[in-house]
Amino acid sequence: MPADREAPGTTVSALVPVWNGAEFLAEAIESILVQEPRVAEVVVVDDGSTDGSGDLARSFGSRVRCVRRAHEGLAATRNAAVREARSDLVAFLDADDLWPRGRLALLLDALARNPDCGIVQGRLQRMVRDALTSQWVLVNESWRAPNVATALIRRSAFALVGPFDDKVAGADDVDWLLRAKEHGVREAQVDAVTLLYRRHGGNMTNDVGEDQARLLRVLGRAVRRRRAAATDSSTTPATRDGEQ
Repeated sequence: MPADREAPGTTVSALVPVWNGAEFLAEAIESILVQEPRVAEVVVVDDGSTDGSGDLARSFGSRVRCVRRAHEGLAATRNAAVREARSDLVAFLDADDLWPRGRLALLLDALARNPDCGIVQGRLQRMVRDALTSQWVLVNESWRAPNVATALIRRSAFALVGPFDDKVAGADDVDWLLRAKEHGVREAQVDAVTLLYRRHGGNMTNDVGEDQARLLRVLGRAVRRRRAAATDSSTTPATRDGEQ
């Protein structure tokens, strides 16, 4: 089935949370707008930026819908973006990253071939700014990463899994993807780069120690949930009746 016919009426909302990302935002939006097939809408959620990010988004005219809100952080902004989405499928992009050409077609095709899946993910590759030319260049090999911006997600999955959790800010997408697995949301993979991650001085992951601490907190929460679920499943109704 061709990628642009994943299912009758299926459309894609591209969701871009931004907080003071004007330096990168235009290129991020343009990387969405060049995709084939086209997304049904680009929704930029401005998390109280003070650097003109919202004005930049609105400069794209009718091709971009910009929603401004008070600053609450990335998880809350992603949740607001999902609420704004009008399409069957959602695809995230942080304001400082890029979608490579062809990524949407690849993910749509994979989802069409795996109709029982709620998530289809690709690979991530880093980019850095060349010190001499100031151009963005690819570095290292691509790899699979628990990052919602590598994925295409059925919006119905959020009704099952719930929203991003702002209690694990900075690793809320890792937490959401883990919870999706726990809720039985099936996932497919494509062996292609679907996100270009630009490394720069403002990245949340620059503090390696804090980034690792966030991931450990998320993994700890997942372990506790699984232990609690195992305990619940081992407590039969008869046992509970005997305890009363």
